[in-house]
Amino acid sequence: MRYLITLRLSPPHTTLEYAQDLLEPLGLRIDTQYGLVSISPKRNLYVVRVLGEISEEALNALVEVVGVHGDIKIAPIENTDEHDKGE
Repeated sequence: MRYLITLRLSPPHTTLEYAQDLLEPLGLRIDTQYGLVSISPKRNLYVVRVLGEISEEALNALVEVVGVHGDIKIAPIENTDEHDKGE
């Protein structure tokens, strides 16, 4: 499963490598193409996408973890209803 994890990181720990050091020992693999995304510079909040099974207990032990959200894939669906196609 894919998840988005919100982290509170203070300089000099605002690096992808630091996030990897935090999360990979828990069996989570960080999506390096997604990267470390700053979502609130003033509050030192960042998001990473991870792959793997999450242990709620292990994540709660990390003070840097602020939130965890499922990252579901959103894609358009084909409409097979002729009425909705305008025909």
